[in-house]
Amino acid sequence: MLIKKILKNQFFKVLSYNSIIILGKVITSFVVSKVSAIYLGPSGFALVGNFKNLFQGVLGITSSGFESGVIRHIAESKNKKEEYASIISTVFALSTLIALFIAPFIYFFSETLSISILKENSYAFVFKYFAFLLPIISFNFLLFFIINGLQRFKLFTQVSIILNVLNAVLTFVLIHFYNLKGALIVSLLVPVLCLAISFFLKETREIIYYQLFSLKNVSIKIIKSLSVYVSMAIYSAVLISITYLLLRNSIIKNVDIETAGLWEAMNKISTFYMIFFSSLFTLYLLPKLSLNKTINGYNTIMFDYFKFIIPLMITLFVVCYILRIFIIKLFLTDDFLEIKDFFYLQMIGDFLRVIAFSFAYQFHAKKMVASYFISDAILYITFYMLSIYLLNDFNIQGVYYAYIVSALLYLISVSLLVFFNRNKYLKKNV
Repeated sequence: MLIKKILKNQFFKVLSYNSIIILGKVITSFVVSKVSAIYLGPSGFALVGNFKNLFQGVLGITSSGFESGVIRHIAESKNKKEEYASIISTVFALSTLIALFIAPFIYFFSETLSISILKENSYAFVFKYFAFLLPIISFNFLLFFIINGLQRFKLFTQVSIILNVLNAVLTFVLIHFYNLKGALIVSLLVPVLCLAISFFLKETREIIYYQLFSLKNVSIKIIKSLSVYVSMAIYSAVLISITYLLLRNSIIKNVDIETAGLWEAMNKISTFYMIFFSSLFTLYLLPKLSLNKTINGYNTIMFDYFKFIIPLMITLFVVCYILRIFIIKLFLTDDFLEIKDFFYLQMIGDFLRVIAFSFAYQFHAKKMVASYFISDAILYITFYMLSIYLLNDFNIQGVYYAYIVSALLYLISVSLLVFFNRNKYLKKNV
């Protein structure tokens, strides 16, 4: 009876699909990291990291920034045919408009971006390709968010597998033959091909065709509602991109590019397990928080969530620390063994961030814009300023100290903001 009850629990249902997705991402990350480590080395890791920051920053404005808003609106209206159709049409129309506005700037400033981010102008063509493909790339990620909001976990898993397989295969082929150029191009090519292949799935085609290009369904009301999430995303995307770009360039300037690559490699390993937790945020936590209306309901959701997530984190981090040398050799090469000394520092910071992000998803669910702006500023500005200060005294280890302190300050600020604003966004009684 106990086993059946556990298997019927929605958290474990999500966890099972999430585990399949994470397994695919870990395998993909293994291929990407191993091939990158062999062919690019630490210096290549640093430059690819710079490009990824710009890539993710731009997508934060054109698509990723819609994630919380799309998931919330779809979760609330998936059984209301007209409203559901209007949301899909509006989301794609708004995203395309923003992408078409940004793309010309990327194209015409491609040489400047190439020099400032990749340290030479021979990679300007990558930014020109990015400009042309931006609407399609954004389209692909929006499709993921819609499937997530519908809570079609099986379909979400299928599309994720397609994305992971493409990423692994193309990374191996392109980096093997074209080195750094291949590593940059693969970021653009994978989402485009994933979208094309997704058309072969019936459920995906239905979502894409369902009132997608009907301008009459575009809603100003939904645009206004989404604009809150977009503004939050732009703010966050700019903060994250600038913080990591400036910090990585500071490490390159004050230490060397190899050390910047080692720091990037540690971040890469961190993403292996952080992917698991971020997936739970969007697959499980955000839809529940969006639908919840009461303080008691919020407390129950968070209690049920933390009683599973905290033991999982502790177990995972302990295992990763014990196996850190094996993990470095498996996912990277012996050239990266130096980062073994920073594993415990990275994981302390990551533990604090997972807890803090779990609370911070209330900001997305209830559109707590001011709280979101304040807490993100505390996280990223303090991280950058402390890193620059401690880098001089402690070398690269100072960046990890800054990471822990900024994550702790972020957790404290998020907890206080959620607690003191709970009566504004939630009812006291059911």
